[in-house]
Amino acid sequence: MVLCLMNKRIFLINTLILTAGSLFMRMLNIGYRVFISDRIGAAGLGLYQLIFSVFILAITISTSGISLAVTRLVAEAMAKDDPGYAKGAVRKGIACSLTLSLAAMAVLYLLAQPIADVLLNEPSAARPLQMLAPGLPFMAVSASLRGYFIAMRKALRPATAEILEQLATIGIAVTLFALLAPQTLEGACLVLMLGSTAGEMVSCLYNGILYLWDVRRLHGHRARGKGALWGILRIALPSMTGYTARNILSAVENLLIPTGLRKNGSNAVSAMAQYGVIQGMVMPVLYFPAALLSALAALLVPEMAEANAAGKSRAIARATGRAMQMTLLFSFLIMGIFLGFSRDIGLTFYKNEQTGILLRILAPLVPLMYLDGIVDSILKGLDQQMSSLKYNLSDSALRVVLIYSLIPVYGLKGYIAVVFFSTIFNASLSIHRLIQVARVPIQMIDWVAKPLLCMALSVSLVTLLLRFSPFSFFLPYQCVILQVCVTPPLYAAFLFLCGSLGREDIRWVRSLTGRRPAAAPAQANSD
Repeated sequence: MVLCLMNKRIFLINTLILTAGSLFMRMLNIGYRVFISDRIGAAGLGLYQLIFSVFILAITISTSGISLAVTRLVAEAMAKDDPGYAKGAVRKGIACSLTLSLAAMAVLYLLAQPIADVLLNEPSAARPLQMLAPGLPFMAVSASLRGYFIAMRKALRPATAEILEQLATIGIAVTLFALLAPQTLEGACLVLMLGSTAGEMVSCLYNGILYLWDVRRLHGHRARGKGALWGILRIALPSMTGYTARNILSAVENLLIPTGLRKNGSNAVSAMAQYGVIQGMVMPVLYFPAALLSALAALLVPEMAEANAAGKSRAIARATGRAMQMTLLFSFLIMGIFLGFSRDIGLTFYKNEQTGILLRILAPLVPLMYLDGIVDSILKGLDQQMSSLKYNLSDSALRVVLIYSLIPVYGLKGYIAVVFFSTIFNASLSIHRLIQVARVPIQMIDWVAKPLLCMALSVSLVTLLLRFSPFSFFLPYQCVILQVCVTPPLYAAFLFLCGSLGREDIRWVRSLTGRRPAAAPAQANSD
């Protein structure tokens, strides 16, 4: 009905699987960060984030674009009933990512000390960086296999692999903390990084076993790699170049933040603590609900790639409009929860009021943050990765300039201003490009104005409810449970009353769970 190219039941099941996996992963991640902050404090969490800002650059060089390329090539090959080419694409993807990851591993291991001394200004970060390096090849292989599973609509496999990786990482780190009880910040970071590397190894082994099991059904088709390497490079290189450049700029940005805070008057420990609160506490909570959308974003890439390859422009426009509508309706709800209940959320997760204050300040950006993620995935599926590359690079370059200029003068307020400017700038460019490509009409009243009103009413009612006994005596975590349980149903009810959600939307959701009706040939060609 909306996505006439795909089996909607499979799409829904895969979305639910990836959503559940992503949500569970983010819950584990926040719990893990609470554990880390309890053990090493906000300043230690800041150092942990700083080390990972460098490691993420190595990850980008090793894996960026490969998973997307494998997903698109396998999806297109299976749509053309060419399993041999699909197998060849996976093999070429693994070969490319392994080559890059081994080079990145060697560079990171050999240059860890200069990076720690000169770039991070933290000599104790060298050994943790070296501990992370061996995990890169395992991450590279897992990225290629994840691309295959997403293209084949086997969402359960990568979802369980990521959960297994996170459980292994946390389990090993917590066990080592209990056994070794590290007394120094360097020792604590070594334990954390060892857990991360071990988790990547476990995940890679699990993914490899699942792939070998799954690919047996294609045993009658010989792998054909001819043209696959060029296809991977054509898709991956723009993303790889863009993500590498963006993450270089992001690493520079992360180095400039604590430096700028020190120039603004904070001492080294205080600056690192502020950095830890922002990057290690606030941002993970802010993006936590986006787990409910990240699965949809991942699955939209192969769906849009197939639709684009078949020239189904009307199907693309309908699917894009529906994805944008649902993303906005969801994100306005989350924005309202952060605006109204940020203090309780901050105290519940981190026992830290500053976290709640920053969550409330940044909450108005949630709709643009979440929508930008969905829009970016659709653009990639429509072969518009070069546009995303230009927008992301421009955004990152501007962030570096603004951080360098504003934080030494205005401190934390300067950083908040940069986040606002960057989010609005990047999202505006991406949304404008998608509207041009997909030709989707934006319904401002039903998608923006009415949801904002419904959000304000539902949050206000729950806030009033909490002022009356016995709710006024609730502890912060009890308030959060009540807020999260009561606000969404109220919001949904108001959406129905004002017409932002209606019978057509319910029919669309129900159509996802049923079988796709057979379309007449003439109708199929009309798109």
